[in-house]
Order: sequence, then C-alpha cells, then structure tokens
Amino acid sequence: MLYIGNFSYNDDSDSKDNYCLMPIVVEATDADAAMEKFAAHLHEVRKGSDLLDGAHEIFLDSLTELEAAPSEPVICQWQKIVPAMDGLCSITSALPVVDEDDEFASAYAWGDEDDEHEHYDDIEELDEEALSEGEPFLLFE
Repeated sequence: MLYIGNFSYNDDSDSKDNYCLMPIVVEATDADAAMEKFAAHLHEVRKGSDLLDGAHEIFLDSLTELEAAPSEPVICQWQKIVPAMDGLCSITSALPVVDEDDEFASAYAWGDEDDEHEHYDDIEELDEEALSEGEPFLLFE
C-alpha cells in the first residue's frame, strides 16, 4: 500500500505567524508501518539538514492509504489556513472529492467522526484522543 501522511508545523525560527505543510509518501505493509517510517524519516531529516530547524512540534493532519498508484489524479488532502485568535488555524479535509464507494483509497484522520470522507481504524502506535486534541505526532527538543 502507498501512504501519504500530511504533516504540518509552525516554524518557530520565524517571528511571524506561519504554517508549514509537508506531505510525505511511503510504501508500507500497513498504517502502523507507515507511521514508523514517517517518524524515522523526520528524525533523519532533522539530524541531517536544517529543513526542520524551526520545527519543535510536527502534527499529523491526515493519513491517506492508496492500494496502488492511481491512474487518475486524486486529491489526497485539501487544506485552508485562516487567521485565528492566537495565530493561524487549519481547516483540513482528507480525500475531499472521493466517492464513499471508491475502494482504492481510504483516509485515516482524527477529529469529527461525522466527516463522510474519513474512516477511523485503530492505529496502535497513535493516541487518537491526543491527536484529536491537537497533540503533536513528533516533538523535537
């Protein structure tokens, strides 16, 4: 399976409000294996480059699972950044225009269970309650 993790973070090295978006794709046997690969890769990037120097908390916005590379384009995530009381806020939809009956793609997300494009499975390595409360996927010191 192919997994697309849509991650985000605030660049703390920038004094202005900002929001960095970072989709990452990987082939893995299941969602748990994909999450482990994402975490390992982000740690490697953090150690090996300055790309994530301002990232102290990285959030997982959505996880999309594809059975194979699609032959037609698929919007995996739609995201809008808007002003909020204390900075910026993200509004996100995983697989926003995929029909519920399509079986080639699934979206794992944490939050509003009424969203018709999201289904919720138990991903043992993740604390779904923490993610729905805005807890980061990774913390860097």
